[in-house]
Amino acid sequence: MTCTDLFSTRIQKNFDDDQAEILALLEANLKKPLKLINYYKGIPLSYPATIASISRGVVDLDVQEMQAFTIEQARSTFIRSPLFKHDLFAQAQYVNVRKKAATFVKFSYVEIMAERRSFVRVEVDAPVNVAITSPQGVVEGRLTDLSLSGFGVLIDYTCPLETGVETTVQFTLLSPETGQPIPISIPATLISISGDRSPYSYRFAINPEKLLERQISQYVFQRQVEIIREVKEIVS
Repeated sequence: MTCTDLFSTRIQKNFDDDQAEILALLEANLKKPLKLINYYKGIPLSYPATIASISRGVVDLDVQEMQAFTIEQARSTFIRSPLFKHDLFAQAQYVNVRKKAATFVKFSYVEIMAERRSFVRVEVDAPVNVAITSPQGVVEGRLTDLSLSGFGVLIDYTCPLETGVETTVQFTLLSPETGQPIPISIPATLISISGDRSPYSYRFAINPEKLLERQISQYVFQRQVEIIREVKEIVS
């Protein structure tokens, strides 16, 4: 899951004019609190931040420690404020987790597409082999992320699968809570293919029956807990 999977730009005039407008509004409202949003392994983390200083297009923020860690991983953040009708995207120029400080440049208006998802999508915690059975034969890949509505698979070679094809996908998850295997076999529809070089990213949609829905839901919830615990342990 890449940064660009999470948002879509919403240019109002052009990049330079939009950035000038954003910086002017921030500079005129230095005491207004902001909310930062970052995605770490699929999980959104959001905490308030305050402006420390603004100079020559560079904005220094005081941030929460867990937020600083996720900013460091992404080298960017989303910013939300009543000052703006759209959310903002900014690139991180400097991050210090211990000092709870981050510096940002290159501001733009965006829509956070990840928030439009019906279900939380989490990255799997270890490589998971996948077998995809279709009328074109069996294709092997690696599961990258999972939600109640679909999942992503990386495939190292070009294959005959085309969008819209109905498949059966099999893989085994390990419960983050117990370590026990959870075998999954589920009908899935290929909805998109992306990437101009190996590995290629294939996205599948699913509509699981109740038993599978419960198993996947439990896995996703346990992964969320595990991911949050991981961040807390790293910054503690």
